[in-house]
Amino acid sequence: MMRKWLTAGGLAVLIAVASFAIYAVANEAKPKARAAPQADAGQSASIVATVGETNITKDELYEAMLRQVGAQTLQEMVIRRLADEQAAAKGLTVGVEELEAGMDNMRGSFASEADFQSYLSSVGLDEAGFASQIKMQLQIGKLFASELKVTDEQVAQFYALNEASFHHPAQVRLSHILVKTEDQAKELYGELAKGADFAKLAAEFSADVATREAGGDLGYLSAGQTAPELEQAAGQLKTGAYSKPVKSAYGYHLLKVTDRKPASTETADQAKDRIVELIRQQRLNELVPQWLAGFTASGEVTVRIPNPNPGAYTEGAAGMDGADAKATGTP
Repeated sequence: MMRKWLTAGGLAVLIAVASFAIYAVANEAKPKARAAPQADAGQSASIVATVGETNITKDELYEAMLRQVGAQTLQEMVIRRLADEQAAAKGLTVGVEELEAGMDNMRGSFASEADFQSYLSSVGLDEAGFASQIKMQLQIGKLFASELKVTDEQVAQFYALNEASFHHPAQVRLSHILVKTEDQAKELYGELAKGADFAKLAAEFSADVATREAGGDLGYLSAGQTAPELEQAAGQLKTGAYSKPVKSAYGYHLLKVTDRKPASTETADQAKDRIVELIRQQRLNELVPQWLAGFTASGEVTVRIPNPNPGAYTEGAAGMDGADAKATGTP
């Protein structure tokens, strides 16, 4: 499961909180469905669907896509271009080693490679796009470096306000092989009993496409984060052991416990680096919209399409365990 700190949530936050800063909303009427005409060949080619007596055209489809995803895509492009230009103007660079470290840091904020790849897929990023996002984040951090200093007192205040978020429940790292039939599950169980490698069997036979390339790794799970029958079976396994077939609503599972973490509480010193980064992110959530608004007001940034769905964006940083972390005061 993803740990919801700055490194796991910061990519989207900078864009989301800036949405209002770069858009001059235009008043455009939404297209109405058109009555189905007796279309010639050229017109028919522009029709992508017909519902009853009305057609949906390519133009209507593209306009709807622009309203739904085009605005955010444009925001990303504007922020990235502006960060590039301002960093270059101030002689601020992101070196190869620095970029790689930033990318590794982001990867490390996920419990497993499968979780990380699932995240990239969910936000529509490939490796090149991921690198570009990290570079932008590092550039913006450099541009605002003087305003992002965090004191020990602010770290202590943040910890006191969010202390419950530093209590971590016991977790088990679980891998599984999911198949459709009990017979296949029993056959694979027999292979494991003969010494077959669990991860290789998962990669070859598991029906769970999200985890099979990672050897079936589900990451670290705490109580209530998986199906009760799987949780119960995993609770009876020693680290390194695998289960007999377990039935669930999804099919039949073979489980393997690869690690366990006891319940723990982080001290402020142990969590200091992450607290500093989260406080920095909260400040950026305030600073970036103001920064963009300044360039928009001066005419250096001009957006020529409307923001058709301003309510689609949510301000704020992802806090620990999905909750909004309480901010410390800023100097």
